[in-house]
Amino acid sequence: MSDKNSFIEAALANLSNLTRLETNTLVGKYSFNEEGGVKTTIVNESTEDRMCSQINLVTGDITTAMTEKFVTDYKELREFHLTRENQGHEIVRRNIETLKEILGALDFFEKESVKAVKP
Repeated sequence: MSDKNSFIEAALANLSNLTRLETNTLVGKYSFNEEGGVKTTIVNESTEDRMCSQINLVTGDITTAMTEKFVTDYKELREFHLTRENQGHEIVRRNIETLKEILGALDFFEKESVKAVKP
């Protein structure tokens, strides 16, 4: 069925956009990027105090950077950041499971539609 193949092709074409999980914790004033008047993502450089983790989902490499205040003054925020990072991992895991379920449903419906067409 072309719908299933189209879905798989679109998913694979966008796979390169799904190789990095980024978690940011910002303190102070910050601003958003906008697309069509809609606030989308936070401008990381819009605040001086921040902690950022980037996880390469293909290789598993993790890079974490933080300003000095996160080392000396923001222990609770470091712990909060770690919690959010772990939540990000869980979101990725659930999204993969959801994708498997979608593919399974598409496969099921494709087989059912073939059965319905054959006398």
